[in-house]
Amino acid sequence: MKRSLFFSLCVAATLLAGCAEDFPTQLNHHYYGDDTPPAEPDITEQTVSLGTYNLWISNKGTGDYDWTNRRNVLAQSIVNNGWDIFGFQEANTTIQSELPTLVADKGGNYKWWFVGRDSQDGRSGEAIGIAYNPDRFELSEQHFYWLSATPDEVSYGWDEVGYHRIACCAVVTDKLHGKQFFLTVTHMPKADMARSEAAKLIIEREQMYNTKGMPSVLVGDMNATPDDAASSSFRSYWEDAREAVDARFVSGPVGTFNGHKITADLSVETARIDYIHTRGALALKSYKVDNSVFGNIYPSDHCPVTIQADFNYDAPEAPQIEGAGTEADPWQINSSADWNAVAESINGAADDARYLSEHYYVLTADIDFKNQAAVPISFNTESLVYFQGQFDGRGHAIRNVKTSASGSSFGLFGGNEGTIRDLVVENLSLSTAYKTAGGVVGTNLGVIDGVTFQGTITGSGAASVLGCIAGQNQSTGVVINCGNRGGVIEAGEATKSENLGGIVGQVSDGAYIINCYSWLERIVSSNNNIGGIVGIVSSDSFVINCYATLADVSQNGSFASAVGYSKVGNIWNVYGNVACPSGTNNTNWIVGNDKEAGTVWKKSAGALLSLDVMKTGAVTVPSSQEECASFVEALNAGAELYTELTGETLPTKPETAVRRWVASESYPVLE
Repeated sequence: MKRSLFFSLCVAATLLAGCAEDFPTQLNHHYYGDDTPPAEPDITEQTVSLGTYNLWISNKGTGDYDWTNRRNVLAQSIVNNGWDIFGFQEANTTIQSELPTLVADKGGNYKWWFVGRDSQDGRSGEAIGIAYNPDRFELSEQHFYWLSATPDEVSYGWDEVGYHRIACCAVVTDKLHGKQFFLTVTHMPKADMARSEAAKLIIEREQMYNTKGMPSVLVGDMNATPDDAASSSFRSYWEDAREAVDARFVSGPVGTFNGHKITADLSVETARIDYIHTRGALALKSYKVDNSVFGNIYPSDHCPVTIQADFNYDAPEAPQIEGAGTEADPWQINSSADWNAVAESINGAADDARYLSEHYYVLTADIDFKNQAAVPISFNTESLVYFQGQFDGRGHAIRNVKTSASGSSFGLFGGNEGTIRDLVVENLSLSTAYKTAGGVVGTNLGVIDGVTFQGTITGSGAASVLGCIAGQNQSTGVVINCGNRGGVIEAGEATKSENLGGIVGQVSDGAYIINCYSWLERIVSSNNNIGGIVGIVSSDSFVINCYATLADVSQNGSFASAVGYSKVGNIWNVYGNVACPSGTNNTNWIVGNDKEAGTVWKKSAGALLSLDVMKTGAVTVPSSQEECASFVEALNAGAELYTELTGETLPTKPETAVRRWVASESYPVLE
């Protein structure tokens, strides 16, 4: 039934009392059936007020809706709704720069995470995101992706060709009450196929990232009415909060899109395009669409939507990691929780962080991340950061890591300036659209010693420097005594996909790869500089006493079983697979394009061997012409020749010692 005029005036007076005097507000009851006010839900101190709000970009309104007139109203609307946390859409550059300050000036306490849709790093273009009370909440395991067939790169989705559309998500931890939930925010496409496919993708990504089964909330401007195919898909996985809440605690109109017209009819479901969906261990308390008008305008062309909910998933307690982080008493990591706690501490770089980048760490047990999220160490989506301590795997394995991210340098360790040794990485699946990525380290300026890898690296978008041990090895970087035990680099969908290697994608600025082997099975690329050991060696860098068995290469330029391209590269006692096709510039050679020799060795020294010879045949050491009875013997001879090199020959020779080669069931491996 309609409320009486007297009741409406009373409600308006009550609302006015709680608002700033220069923003008189009232609920707009003229264009929808306004029933008896809802009963008061059972609210506790743990109840979270969570919302979604399409802010309407700043450059479209005119007159009363011009941004200079509307911005204070929008800020007041956010404060009035009193959210603890909310997702938002359509935050263009002006809104990003002005709205947080305007909200803070009116008493709102929020930290803002903006994700732009038009650049790979999420910094440019109209943004979606999450605003939250930092005194109560913190975000972790943050991701964003494009609503398209290539979600990890900037791209248009299916038949949506006018705008890039994105989603972002994060684990939300309630610091005051020890609860966690998973929050996804999106702004869906308008094109039918794109919207339908995007809904399926969002469900897939929720399952990928929310491996712990936390309570899950999806909010956003879906550009879909309740009978749309996308809405149906969402309801097959989440519950529509409006329908799930006890009807006594539902308030406001059905519709959410007012088109910035106070005459808009919000009584019809065709005006409903903003949603909150929920699933899992949570108790919904209330649902509200706020159709308040301020003076004679709506704050946005969408009405904000709010739920109140109690989340019943306990955040895991911080693990008690033994040790003190010193060389004598390193931190002892023995579980996935330990690893993630260390990673989050290092990545957060807080003043009170317990586990620091420069500390000493040891792995005291194998860690299996199956169905669990692994947080990379020394990783930041906005800038390249480095691990500066020492991490000793002690021969233990990290297994079954499945991860993807957007960042400047990506791997189990985003960047390394310290030492990582004796670590086994097995069945790692890494997907990235950024330039540099490695299975173990994205960018290395430190020492990686005695590390082995097995897995798959998939590059898309701008990915162009990919390696299984490290993506890029620069300057003071040393990769020594390491092995690739099998896997694939797939980068055929990347726009560049150059500089791909079984050990390292690019070696530059005097860096070293020493005493390593690569059993990489296949490299798929559409570009240049592809090698079983390294994609490109440049700027007087070194590849010494290494071998590769690679035979299967899909490419479009310089490639070879061992080194794709050498420009001022020092290549010494390096072996490749004779069965691998070679680049057109250097057929039947270990280097696809041997353009210019380094200053230490004027000519590359290497040989192509058959796989049978690598297992059982006699081999001649290329630099010395010493004849050896086996490949193991030849590799140990090459290691000894390297050990004997003096500072006069090799002024920048690393102090790290080479290890001995031994026979295995297949090809030589390191002790």
